Amino acid sequence: MLKVIVVDDQTEILEQVATGIEAYVKFENLDVNLALATGDPQAVLTYVRKNPNDKYLFFLDIDLATESYTGIDLASELRKLLPYEAIVFLTSHEELSLIVLEHRVLPLDYIVKQSDFTEIMKAVKIDLRRTLELIGQESKVNKSYFTYVKRGRHYRIATTDIYYFEAMPGSPHLISLYANNKRLNIRRSLSQIEEQLDADFYRCHRGYLINLARVVALDATEKMVYFDEEQTIACPVAARRLKDLKRKLT
Repeated sequence: MLKVIVVDDQTEILEQVATGIEAYVKFENLDVNLALATGDPQAVLTYVRKNPNDKYLFFLDIDLATESYTGIDLASELRKLLPYEAIVFLTSHEELSLIVLEHRVLPLDYIVKQSDFTEIMKAVKIDLRRTLELIGQESKVNKSYFTYVKRGRHYRIATTDIYYFEAMPGSPHLISLYANNKRLNIRRSLSQIEEQLDADFYRCHRGYLINLARVVALDATEKMVYFDEEQTIACPVAARRLKDLKRKLT
């Protein structure tokens, strides 16, 4: 799902754009959620830090002027947290685009605020569609890699290197990833990880997501699946998933 965040300190513009986006998303039945519409830059940064793995499209008022952030300052901070997410500037001054270039924010688009709100929404809709298309193209490429965030940095690992993911008991949003000569912990749910990966990954158990391509053996009696000949790398299989797992492995 694409999350949209609108930031503008002009209440009228903020409400118009937010309402317009919600109506368009509902009418077109898009996989988009208006996550936040605010004039507070700190609220945006707080939200993004709590949800660093989501896909975003930001509509930012370039003329935003709060005590702590301008629109460009906010965009620069977002770029540090989310290097690749789409940013669209709402502006009353086209000449400010030169300042944006100096800050190397690399926005997707500029939308000039004007009296005709229909024209503003026309541009907003185009940018929504464009971002969804880019996400679709990116997902085709990224199926070969699993991407994650750790200590504010973005990493990726080839899916062919992964054995399985395990949800930590008592901490369902703390996941252990087991791969070639590697184990690491990431903060995300198994369901979120499952959505990111392709059909080679299978939920064999409530707490495990396995890479079918790395399975070496399945012991139906012991209800265990193994990833190496020595059977030292293994995880359990739920009884109700055994039949389906056998089918997928044959």
